[in-house]
Amino acid sequence: MASTRPTRLNNKMWTKKILYIYWLMVIMAFLGQIIGLLVTIYYTPDYIGGFIIHKVIISSSIQVSILLITHYLINHKQIYSSRLLTISGTVLALVTIISHPTVSGLKILLLLAMAVVLIYFDKKKLRFSLVINLIALTSLYALPSIREAGTLYEYFSYHFVLLAGYMAYLIVIERGNEVFQFLQRAAEKEKELIVKSAMMERLSKIDALTGLYNHKTFHEYLDFLYDQSISQGMPLQLALLDIDNFKMINDFYGHSNGDIVLKRVADAISEQVTEDDIVARYGGEEFAILLTNKSLEEACETIESLRLYIANQNHEELNENITVSIGLKTLTEDISKELFFQRADQLLYKAKRSGKNQVMYKQEDSHLAVQET
Repeated sequence: MASTRPTRLNNKMWTKKILYIYWLMVIMAFLGQIIGLLVTIYYTPDYIGGFIIHKVIISSSIQVSILLITHYLINHKQIYSSRLLTISGTVLALVTIISHPTVSGLKILLLLAMAVVLIYFDKKKLRFSLVINLIALTSLYALPSIREAGTLYEYFSYHFVLLAGYMAYLIVIERGNEVFQFLQRAAEKEKELIVKSAMMERLSKIDALTGLYNHKTFHEYLDFLYDQSISQGMPLQLALLDIDNFKMINDFYGHSNGDIVLKRVADAISEQVTEDDIVARYGGEEFAILLTNKSLEEACETIESLRLYIANQNHEELNENITVSIGLKTLTEDISKELFFQRADQLLYKAKRSGKNQVMYKQEDSHLAVQET
């Protein structure tokens, strides 16, 4: 398995946490020495002075000094190094072991010192910790007090314990990396699903050719804005726009040029209306515009300006201009949503029958366009 580790590990935070654990270990060691002192007072009162000096004062002073130096390097010099933590932890363990050579099992503290680097999920750091602790364990037996307190069998046993611990820690790192990789893949898949979902949602709402809202999305907005207008008195107009003689454009110039015209008209509508308005391709050459927060006069000016803008656009593919007919209806409280749309459609139909290229905004009135372009 490839060695992969979490790349966003907060080294600063975890380094300080380990430092706090080291302080706790020193305090616990000091309390243990106090208990040992009480036992010494009871059993061997003649050794009290030597115990206090060698096993309490000297060992605790060395450990506190090591921690103060480490604390200074971390908090003031900003050295967040795994090697610093490894060496500090190993030296702290050595001081405890050397101070109490006759206490069986204290050498296992080196295994704890080696475990510190597990937070990094890094095999190289673990190997460094193994080497440091093996050197520390081997050097212990150069001291007569340690050598005399144990057997050769014990000497080799602790080396094998460190190696066994190293193998166990390797498994922990591999398992941690495996879990991390799984979570990373799951997060990536989730991101992909979110992107795909957003794309699918957009595709379901947008007309592919023009980039405007489609028929389905238009009705969703119509439902919402109709309710808002009726309940809160918000002005709402519906304009239905149809390109004049579009079938002839398709038949004479081809559907590809017809698509170019549709796209250009869609762009023109988007440019002329405001951000508060909703524009959709309703179907074929027909477009729908929901105008919000406008009086009828403002809506008429906007739609008339749009009609003139389209009428004055040049279409190189056709070598001529095109025109549009528009039906514009204002929503009133006495009509339903269906009737609102139906009346706008009737106004559009009337604009087409009345000569095209015009905006029809009342059943009995029309606003005729200038025919020259």
